[in-house]
Amino acid sequence: MNYIHGLFKPLILRNAEYNQHLAKGGCIIEVGATGNTLEESMNSMKYLAKVISEI
Repeated sequence: MNYIHGLFKPLILRNAEYNQHLAKGGCIIEVGATGNTLEESMNSMKYLAKVISEI
């Protein structure tokens, strides 16, 4: 897996549904967590927005 070191923090995966199953093609994108600052979350959105705009 290729990734930028420091871009992601460890993830906690759970077996749960958060309404993403209600529509085909639906997904949830969560930005930031209790361990992130608002600045870190906002900075990450620049990269996510770029990827989404390209697809």
